[in-house]
Amino acid sequence: MGLAPQAGLLAPRAVFAAPGGVDGLHAVPVQPVLHDGLNPQEGDASHASLFLPFDAQTGVAAFWSRPDFVVVADRPVLALAHASGGSGLFSSLDVTVLDTATLIRLHLPSHPQLSLSHQSDGWVLQGDTSARSGSSSGVTSHVAQVFRPGAVLFPQKQPGRIIALPDPASGGRLLIAPSRVASGGIAQGRHGVGYGVRPSLEGVVIAADSRQITVRSTAEGAVLDAVALHPLPVGQAPDAAQTDPHGQDWDWLGLSHAGNSSKPSTRLAAAQAAFAAGQPWQALKSLEEASPQGEVATDEKTQTAQTFLQAAASLLTGRIWQAQALNGAQFGDAPATRVWRGLYLMQTGQNSQNASILLSAGFAQLQAYPAPVRALILPQVATYVVRFGDVAAVNLLGTLPDDTAYDLARALLEARAGQTETARVALENLTASSSIQTTAYARAALVALMLDKDMIALTMAAEAYGKLLDNDGQPAALPAGPKATIRLGQAHALTLAGQLQAALTVLDSVHAGPDAPQDVLAAAYQATLKALIFPEAALKAVTAPAANSAPLSAAARFALVASHLRFVGDGAGKAKLLLGYGRQLLEAVQPDAAATAFAQAAAMLADPVARAEAEDLVAQAGLQAHHPALVQRALERATAPAMPDDLATQRAYDAARLAAESGDTAKALTLLAQDETDAGLDLRGKLYESEKRWPEAVLVIGRLATRGLPEEGVLTEPQRALALRLATDAAAAGDSETLLRLKGWLAGRTLGRERDALLAMQIRSIKPHSPAH
Repeated sequence: MGLAPQAGLLAPRAVFAAPGGVDGLHAVPVQPVLHDGLNPQEGDASHASLFLPFDAQTGVAAFWSRPDFVVVADRPVLALAHASGGSGLFSSLDVTVLDTATLIRLHLPSHPQLSLSHQSDGWVLQGDTSARSGSSSGVTSHVAQVFRPGAVLFPQKQPGRIIALPDPASGGRLLIAPSRVASGGIAQGRHGVGYGVRPSLEGVVIAADSRQITVRSTAEGAVLDAVALHPLPVGQAPDAAQTDPHGQDWDWLGLSHAGNSSKPSTRLAAAQAAFAAGQPWQALKSLEEASPQGEVATDEKTQTAQTFLQAAASLLTGRIWQAQALNGAQFGDAPATRVWRGLYLMQTGQNSQNASILLSAGFAQLQAYPAPVRALILPQVATYVVRFGDVAAVNLLGTLPDDTAYDLARALLEARAGQTETARVALENLTASSSIQTTAYARAALVALMLDKDMIALTMAAEAYGKLLDNDGQPAALPAGPKATIRLGQAHALTLAGQLQAALTVLDSVHAGPDAPQDVLAAAYQATLKALIFPEAALKAVTAPAANSAPLSAAARFALVASHLRFVGDGAGKAKLLLGYGRQLLEAVQPDAAATAFAQAAAMLADPVARAEAEDLVAQAGLQAHHPALVQRALERATAPAMPDDLATQRAYDAARLAAESGDTAKALTLLAQDETDAGLDLRGKLYESEKRWPEAVLVIGRLATRGLPEEGVLTEPQRALALRLATDAAAAGDSETLLRLKGWLAGRTLGRERDALLAMQIRSIKPHSPAH
């Protein structure tokens, strides 16, 4: 039985307080936190400049996002972490340094005219508030849009690294292509199927409405295309007049002349003959030989063929650095050569989903290649798609060739299809393969299968992976590919077993490659850090020995998280980690670090409500750190359409805390008028107490006591403190009735020797039955 107003002991009045709202505040409308607008001023304030210390290796993009002007740098610039925009036009400067980029926001709702210039030691943003509001910003040069088959090229002199972030205003997916030198921006936006090109002052900004849309950085500039088994129409349509049964790749690689016994007449012909014979190393040797005397200078068509052939041969011989042309604007999107971009992505360890889509879409094309070339490529492609591709990509492979080179892919395919016993037997047979590499892959896959099907304990799986890495009893050294696969499996097993520090140590030894694509490696880090940050959820899957192992100290956990978050890809998953990590930092009274984590999370979240919650957490950290400007800025952003009631209440509470710390008690009380949470009542009581408004304090703290003091049982320390607080306020208000009700409710239960004495003294100090109001 609680302290309810209808309780027979105390009816008909509320126990220690009037019903909610009797303090008079509920009748007053809640005032929102005011948004401080920027009022451009004449004189010195009409022209302002902001220096941005980006070095020559940093790419920059700049654009408007509704009321905010946004500058994005493609690397973290720690020097800007605590930058100030002064008191003029750029006073709203807000910087969020991410692990991969730097996000600068300037709240400029009047859209003053801005210009961005590149200097030897950085970039300078200049503003002119005397210009007509809404006038276009100064784009001195424009980035063109060049339509190519299946793609759009945005030429840039020195393209930077592509940054993917939610639009700060709408939450929509933005793909941002910065530039390391002043290349200009997009003066006029345009819309394509599944995407829009945003106006920009510098760099290229794509609003990607479809998940198919990708943007990549090439030597020529930023390239936009659609990656899917059935891609959206982007760029030029393929040539419908193409009558050759094979594509341009056959001509460039010399596949049409495979088996031709005539002697090649040129270096290119010799290289093509070697490539078609399955000898890419010999093809490179031929291309790198000096031109024989009398050989006609190469024309553009021949040069294009040489470039493609050299890149393809380099890829197949492991000279990845000479194969970048396959990912470039010339060959990366054309239907005939797009599959080679997939091969390049696979070999360089880039996004496995994009790679598997390109490879599965071009699998039939590769199957038509001459047998010597096919043997170099197709088995690895099949295994890769089965390991990392989605169901649609795997289905596109069809029935794999009846060849031992595809046995591993077949076994993995059976495991994916749930044919556990068939897959297990096949993998066990492959562990006796004559190929050292196949044997190593099969042994790793066998442990993974047993772990996935609960056929082996977590700790035993981790130990089994360790033995595979030791490679004892094997006739040759463990190849690099299987080694990466085994380490990923070992880290997974260690994570499940709760050995998180060991798992991170293993992951630190893995480098992105065909067996550990960047996104797969990032997901492995994310899973381990999730278990580290949210141990309660992870413990459910932990075996008893691991659960009973010595836990990491808070300092050790924080150090591990801080040093490994950079390996997790930006996005909603990482934002969740940052929010959990930030809450732990806040509990550990490290508000500055917590504010940084919350701000990073907010920058990665697309959902408006989730972003508002993250911004409110920034405000809470700012309150703990006593940074009122940070709190105010965060509260202004902590808004969203259809914001849940609990979040709106929390935001109002934090705004009230800010007002209280700023000395504006009246505003704080107004903001708290409808807050009936324990925290809200507690703060409201403190404000009344600070102003010696004792009757109001009794009403508010009484509501806290009504729900917080049990009818029977020993009181906890916080409950004892609450009881004495109510007694003190009631004594100050001369409210003997509340004091006597409290005494009766306590029914002899102790508050502690000193508190009992104080309570008795307060009861004796006032006249009996004096009213509280």
